[in-house]
Amino acid sequence: MKTAIFAALLSLAPVPVLAQAVSPATSGTMTSADVGVSPIASQSGPNYVLAAADANLFQIKAAQLAVTRAQRDDVKAYARRVMAEAQSSHKALLAALKNDQRTIKAPSSNLSADRAALLKVLQKAPKSAFDNLYLTQSAQVQQAAWAVHKGYAQDGTDPALKQVAGTAVPVLENELTTGKSLTPSGLAG
Repeated sequence: MKTAIFAALLSLAPVPVLAQAVSPATSGTMTSADVGVSPIASQSGPNYVLAAADANLFQIKAAQLAVTRAQRDDVKAYARRVMAEAQSSHKALLAALKNDQRTIKAPSSNLSADRAALLKVLQKAPKSAFDNLYLTQSAQVQQAAWAVHKGYAQDGTDPALKQVAGTAVPVLENELTTGKSLTPSGLAG
């Protein structure tokens, strides 16, 4: 009898969890006009994973650099936050790939050629220009990442990846807003 009651209770457990899940298609509050890019529609799971991982890795590496090279304390604090959020997003992305029914290959830990070139420019930036360049590059990558995540959250086909995408959108929107507030008005787009 106790076993039957326990089994019945366990069968009900997932219902509240599913009801509380983030609705990826509606996550975030910004529009394409707010961000300056449109969501990327009809991405395959593997393409989404590669693009999301590349953005995360760039944000982590650029933020690590900013923590040591930025001149302003508010930029350093922002870089620490971006780094922590990108690391969390990357871990969630990799965790979502662990599924016996999925054939998506784990992404490389190397940056794409475009992002590696951005990082190289940042590494060579003079001290006096570093903070503004970091904020500008970070915003560009965040805009591109928003388009990737928002698009997959809206029409992706893999539920686990769709959840990762939907969770990333509001985080990126917050980073974009904060980064813009730190960028001198002549540079903010």
